[in-house]
Amino acid sequence: MSDQDSNDEYVEDVFDSLEPETTDNAYYGFLNVSKNASTEDITAAYKKLARMFHPDKHQDPEKRAKAEQMFSKLKHAHEVLTDPHKRAKYDCLGEKGIAEQAWEVVSRVKTPQEIREEYESIAQARAERRRQQLTNPTSSVSMTVNATDLFDRYLYEPEYDEYIESGLEVSKLSIDQSIQAPLSSRDTCTLSGNVHTSNGNGGGGLKCALRRITGDTGWMEAELGVDEGNVLSSSGSAKFYRKLTERNFVNMSGTLQFSRRGLHPELEASIGTHLDRHTLGYLRYNTNWLVMDSEDRVLLAEDGSGMCTTVVRNTERSNTTVSLQFGIPSTYLILAQTFKFDEPKRTARFALKLGTFGLIAEYGATERITSLSTIGFTMIVGTTGVTCKLKLTRDSQSYLLPIHLSDEVMLQPVFYGTLVPLLAWVTVKKLILNPLEENKKAEKRRKQKESLREKVIAARKEAEASMNLMEERHQRILREEEDKEGLVITRCLYGMLVDQDGNLRSDLEESEDVIDITKAIQCIVESSRLVLWEGSKSSLPGVWDPCPGDGDKRILVNYTYKGAAHQLLSLEEEPIKLPKTSHKLSPAGAKLS
Repeated sequence: MSDQDSNDEYVEDVFDSLEPETTDNAYYGFLNVSKNASTEDITAAYKKLARMFHPDKHQDPEKRAKAEQMFSKLKHAHEVLTDPHKRAKYDCLGEKGIAEQAWEVVSRVKTPQEIREEYESIAQARAERRRQQLTNPTSSVSMTVNATDLFDRYLYEPEYDEYIESGLEVSKLSIDQSIQAPLSSRDTCTLSGNVHTSNGNGGGGLKCALRRITGDTGWMEAELGVDEGNVLSSSGSAKFYRKLTERNFVNMSGTLQFSRRGLHPELEASIGTHLDRHTLGYLRYNTNWLVMDSEDRVLLAEDGSGMCTTVVRNTERSNTTVSLQFGIPSTYLILAQTFKFDEPKRTARFALKLGTFGLIAEYGATERITSLSTIGFTMIVGTTGVTCKLKLTRDSQSYLLPIHLSDEVMLQPVFYGTLVPLLAWVTVKKLILNPLEENKKAEKRRKQKESLREKVIAARKEAEASMNLMEERHQRILREEEDKEGLVITRCLYGMLVDQDGNLRSDLEESEDVIDITKAIQCIVESSRLVLWEGSKSSLPGVWDPCPGDGDKRILVNYTYKGAAHQLLSLEEEPIKLPKTSHKLSPAGAKLS
């Protein structure tokens, strides 16, 4: 292994010990500069604050001690933001990235842009690796229920109801499990097994597959398996994928199954192409044969074969699939459309399958109930009868419950199969899931507040110490602005200012989630102008966050300019520039404020 490879692995370990969520804008906020500010702007902001916080400016011992702490923080922020390499690390990982000594392995000859690109690349690889680790073990459980007896009564006259049996019967049960084991960076071994039973007959199987990534353009896989059902059989298969060009790829697979009935070879080959950024086209051929040895000859019979062409268009809002198959034993056309909705994470799907077997229609919906879980239902209506499929997916586990309602197309099973799952889901969501989610969020906020209580106390002490040092500046700026009828901040509140309906709360003065930062904001006024850059305002000198972790914090500014009253209510992350004529209040509004 080269020294560079070793160094890259060590840097990746450093990234693994850091959390990307720690990135912040505290240093930028403390200096009140934009994240895109130049070194000159950062230095100018530093010098302005240094005139207030330099220990030599204060003779009182208590104030001098506070000034030393604030000046140390100011120097550190200036040092980080004026050093291109440290600034790049801080932009990527926040203050924890600066404190991490192992970052020194990053060569100083790398540019800040290269550091950012390296971080993004390693962070993406780490996220992919964690995702793979979470989805290594996969399992699925499928239980088919025969409920046709419930609707058979609709096929006969009412007087025969007492002679018709009604009930539910589990006609099929299947459990599958697979485990992946990475052998190297290119090789992966997958062990999978299943047990199943259908109409009183059961069986099971075991398979072992080895996949090798041959490079950036392809992979190949070999698999061996044994299955015990009505007939004991063993099989071997091989799969191959190759990227031909930037747009085209080929996929091939072959299987040879051995049983007492004979040999069962299968072959499938497909070629795909990217028609555009959202559209894929496939052309696939598959064939199945059965080779049997009789007393005097070898019989070769074709079980099935076909040629299929498919076009799939996938966008952020929808997925469209058109597929046409010609072959044995059936020829058919599939049209499918899926609509995607963001809030909540929900999809609706409609599909038609028309072929030599008749017409089959499908419709259904899925909804994400947690970050890892999805629930959905699908109705299948056609020549196969009426079936309702319920599915729950939890990370890499899936639970499928197909309920066969009727062997014939009837209005009653279609109606109940559609309406009952929807009503059941709405009821469970309203009465159980939503209250649980709200309680969970409330408990999380409570625990978060408790864990951050010491941090809040420390931030408040620092803000009060800062304001103590800034008192003279505040009085001077306030007198200057009042004398020339300039920008005078009459009231400035920060925190959870609005209720759930977006209206100003009536208890702002008494709320623990709201603080008065009038003096701190007045100190930033220069020449009757106030500029606060984007990002959290809690990092400004003299300001602290009364409710860390809570979203939707806002800032309310009441000010006078040229003798007229103005008011601004803004999200804390948004930049603020005062004064503006759009903030001017009417005489009635001025009295209310």
